[in-house]
Amino acid sequence: MMMIDMLALISVAATLLTAVEAQTAVERTTRTTIIGNSTTDTASSGIELSQQPVLQERTTTVSQTPINYAHMSITFTGNGTLTLPNNIDTIVNFTSNGSALISFVAQSVQGTETIRTENGETATITFHEIVKFNPATSEGKGIITAEVNTNPTGTLASLNGMILAGIDDIQSNSESNVTLWEWESRIGDLDIVPVQDESTLQ
Repeated sequence: MMMIDMLALISVAATLLTAVEAQTAVERTTRTTIIGNSTTDTASSGIELSQQPVLQERTTTVSQTPINYAHMSITFTGNGTLTLPNNIDTIVNFTSNGSALISFVAQSVQGTETIRTENGETATITFHEIVKFNPATSEGKGIITAEVNTNPTGTLASLNGMILAGIDDIQSNSESNVTLWEWESRIGDLDIVPVQDESTLQ
């Protein structure tokens, strides 16, 4: 009788372990909420980006200056198009120039670029990129985050303060194809409370 009880206990423990393993595998993509005896599954939100790219650009490296064994500075020029938010029919052509610091150890890039539209309006983009290179082909892929700063009253005003995320397709000839989408954080500018100076709080 004791042997049957032990087998039943092992069987129940194995069933519970399998259920926990299955739930752990599911938790990577869904969140499970248990209320009373009922269970509700909701999909994880992931990273939400705009449906249309905001920026598409082709850049070419103009100069490379080694700093030390781990770092290099570069300058680049480019051209591309902007699709202004809330109006997918408004396509703005631009040219660009910028500079960046490359870290070979971290396989990362950080830099700034200035874009200039055909009517002379400008915007500054600050970006950070992590890159993976294929040593056999000298080609690479990068993931980029960037922030746009521009005149809040001009044609590009809807881009001011916008955070972008996207990809960089790096060719062996020092050209890059960059595509960036708006990160839809669901936090509006009105939701951000400004930091107050401590002297004004006393």
